[in-house]
Parts: sequence; structure tokens; C-alpha cells
Amino acid sequence: MMKKLLFILSLCFTVPVLANEPLNAGKAWLNIIDKANYTKSWQEADPTFKDQLTKQKWGEALKSVRTPLGHVNSREVLIHKEYDSLPNMPKGDYVVIQYKTNFSNKKEAVETITLSKSSGQWRALGYFIK
Repeated sequence: MMKKLLFILSLCFTVPVLANEPLNAGKAWLNIIDKANYTKSWQEADPTFKDQLTKQKWGEALKSVRTPLGHVNSREVLIHKEYDSLPNMPKGDYVVIQYKTNFSNKKEAVETITLSKSSGQWRALGYFIK
């Protein structure tokens, strides 16, 4: 009886940890971008992302769009949604996270990051700022 109870309790604590994996991965990847280490952010991205965009093009895009926004003052999760498929992508594990972000040069922005677990780890598949 005690083993069964411990097993059930362990499941209760495991689910939130697993749910936090994509959130933690997204936050870590955004922190790399926040430090303007655009090459490393490309290296840490999902293989599909890297197949679609060269390291040079990614760096140029971030320099023109992200750098002018300045430093991050605050960032909070607005939406965190899991999907088993996305348009033009194979079936798999995906998470879309939207953040309300306050930059030093743009007070209200929405960052959207799409993560994939196709490589066995949660990795960035897409990034957009509005």
C-alpha cells in the first residue's frame, strides 16, 4: 500500500516537471538571444530550423529586428500550448509559447517561440516578435 501511494505521489510531481521542460528550454534559448549571442542561438536551434535558415541569415535577421529593441526589462508567459502537429511539419511534439515582453526600446511586445522535440530535446523551431 505504501509503495503504491509513493508511486502515485511521484507521478504528481513528475508531470509538472515534464510540463516545465519546454518552458525552461524556451527561456534558456531566449536568454542566449538576449545576450546577442545569435550564432549560439542558431547552433542550439532545432535541426529543421537550421535547414531552413543559414547561421549568417539568422544573425542578420536578429541584428536588424531584435537588437534595436534593446535590453529585456521583463518577460512573462502569456500562452503555453502543446501540439502534436503543425502546418507543413511532420507529426511530433511541439509547444508554442507567447511572452509579453518589455524591452528598453519597446514597452509592449509579444514574442512567440515554437519548440520541437524532434531531436530528443526541446529546441527552438521558430521565433517571432510583434
